[in-house]
Amino acid sequence: MKFGTFPTSGEIYLTGYFMALALSFGLTLSLIKTIKGTNFLTSFLNRFPILTGKRVRPFGGVPVILSFLTTLWLMLFLGMVDAHNANLFTTLTLGVGLMFFLGIYDDITNCPAKVKLFIQIVIAGILYFSGFQIERIGNLIDLGSFSILLTVLWIVGITNAINLIDGMDGLAPGIIFFSCLTLTFVYLERNIVGASFLAVVLAGSTLGFFFFNLPPAKIILGDTGSLPLGLLVSLITLLPLNQGRTDEIYYLIPVITLLIPITDTIFAFARRVVKGISPFTKDANHFHHRLEKLGLTPGKSISILFVIGFYFDLSAMVPVFLINLLPSFIPKYFIFIIVSVAILVFFLQKAEKKHSHG
Repeated sequence: MKFGTFPTSGEIYLTGYFMALALSFGLTLSLIKTIKGTNFLTSFLNRFPILTGKRVRPFGGVPVILSFLTTLWLMLFLGMVDAHNANLFTTLTLGVGLMFFLGIYDDITNCPAKVKLFIQIVIAGILYFSGFQIERIGNLIDLGSFSILLTVLWIVGITNAINLIDGMDGLAPGIIFFSCLTLTFVYLERNIVGASFLAVVLAGSTLGFFFFNLPPAKIILGDTGSLPLGLLVSLITLLPLNQGRTDEIYYLIPVITLLIPITDTIFAFARRVVKGISPFTKDANHFHHRLEKLGLTPGKSISILFVIGFYFDLSAMVPVFLINLLPSFIPKYFIFIIVSVAILVFFLQKAEKKHSHG
């Protein structure tokens, strides 16, 4: 993926962040008021599967995605971003647009999981041939023909991981917001301005919506929002690789900062396979569901997950300051992360046993 230079000025970063934030906030508020004041539109939307039994407005992804893309293109047209980035922005708009329409279709028709997965793989394939590629791991392993397999797995995996945690008000946008701030800091520290700029704009777009999605939510993302947002996060984390940054740190940090949705997705698939059912079968045993079953309110549940997520976000910053020690540090760091996850799962299971006997 070839693109021009990105701004390094703090003023430009703040402009992008607050522009996206203001647009997202204003568009979300307008959408809520429009739906609330239009009886015909409200009646029409209430027919969709996503709204069954819920008094909230769907399609919150519309203002989030629109504010993100509008900010990018507006800053490009105003000359605040190098015009050579038009190719990158066009590719992002194409990929996000395709995933956006898949999300709308899924929200309206409750698209079969296998059909949705197939379309996601096709979209990921298009983006792979557009330049978003994982070609090697570190400086030693050249993936060769496995490049497309790993790239598609990452794009589709992160897209669905974000989609799966969007089962409780405020959770998905909150996780994305904190992860994007972490990626912004990490990439800026390593002078990867392209990925850091996109991450800070996405953080602003997500935060503008987040205010209205806190429990009890006035509007929800739906697949219209969670699928393209997951796609964007996956693509932003691939940009450093396209710039030739192939050190282990650029594979490690995205995994750590997104560890909650990644772990939750792996556990969900493993749980279903062990039970002998399709891994695409929906259930109510995700982390946020399990916390809610302990008697915690949605607000307390997402607060706990935010604290855990922030812990991993801080952990993701550690390798940035130990870049020269990575070869010997990475095994120890992996052990630290695995032990951290194991401890958290242990305490969750212990709390569940105590609650069931109580």
